[in-house]
Amino acid sequence: MEMAKVIKCEVADCVYNMDNCCRTMAVTIGDGNNPMCDTFCHSTIKGGDSASLAGVGACKVSACKYNQKFECQSPGISVGYCEQEPDCLTFESK
Repeated sequence: MEMAKVIKCEVADCVYNMDNCCRTMAVTIGDGNNPMCDTFCHSTIKGGDSASLAGVGACKVSACKYNQKFECQSPGISVGYCEQEPDCLTFESK
C-alpha cells in the first residue's frame, strides 16, 4: 500500500508549509468526525524538510469514503481552511 500524499496545502501559517506544499514526513487527519489536520502547527518560523512531501500517516475520520482501517486510500489530498480550521479538503462522506 502506498501512502497518500498531501499534494497541496493552502495553510500558509503552518510551520510545515513551504510554497503551498507540506514539508513534513507525514500528517494525521481528523479527530473522529472532523477532517482537520492534526499536524497543523501555527508559526511564522518554518520547519520540516524542504525535500520531503508529506504523506497521510493516519486518518481518524471513519466517515470518509477514502478511509480504510485508518489509512487514506485517496491518491492525494489537499489541505486548506474550512471555517477557519485547517482541514482535509479531499474529505468525502461515505
